[in-house]
Amino acid sequence: MSIAGPKLIAGAMALAFAGGAMANTNIDATTTGDLFLNIVDSVLNTSYLFDTGISQASFNGAGSYSFNLSGDPNLTSFLATPGGGGFEYSVVSGSNSSGNHVDITGSTVPVLNSNTRTGTARGAIAAFLGIANGIAPPNPSTTSTVLTLAADSWNSSLTEGITSKNIFNVSTVPYADQASFDTPLAFYSVTTSATAFASTWDFSSSSDTLTYGPQGAPVPLPAPILLLASALGLMGVVSRRKKLAA
Repeated sequence: MSIAGPKLIAGAMALAFAGGAMANTNIDATTTGDLFLNIVDSVLNTSYLFDTGISQASFNGAGSYSFNLSGDPNLTSFLATPGGGGFEYSVVSGSNSSGNHVDITGSTVPVLNSNTRTGTARGAIAAFLGIANGIAPPNPSTTSTVLTLAADSWNSSLTEGITSKNIFNVSTVPYADQASFDTPLAFYSVTTSATAFASTWDFSSSSDTLTYGPQGAPVPLPAPILLLASALGLMGVVSRRKKLAA
């Protein structure tokens, strides 16, 4: 995979919503697929899919990315579905055009040693995205997100199961490509071998934000907290001066 020069996306990226079925996420013989986020409801066996809009070919493994999904009605309804829970997330892409190439998050190191196995995983991703791209979103104002039913969930054995088996040799739930919210996941470029990117993906349960960046990097504090911290610091300085004056 060729990685472009530094491309830092600062702050939260705005979601572009326009109507119709999912517009961008795809995988075929000539188009390099976008990176997409899957959130799986392991209780109801359904999934939420978000197209990041970052193509696999241009993905910058050294950059930083942030997607604030808190305003997406599909995510809101997905997370609030009665009886649901046990949420897990993963980030995946795949392409025919660069030799059965897959980029995938992982809680373990890939054990792949065969292009045939990469192709099998890529085929499972292609089949899943083919279904997802044909789904009309529940809210007609969104084109970057859809909700899949239990039969077509990313968590099914015919999609995520096949992918995890061929990339990580893990064929049973919990699959090795996913993790709970607020848990950083390593990201790998996989063909006949695997290379780890420098940074990790993470999904925040408190802000519904998907980020990619160095693990352990400081999280920017909201402005109100910064103001409060400044005020407390100022009060401390004033208090010390009063004590010295006394």
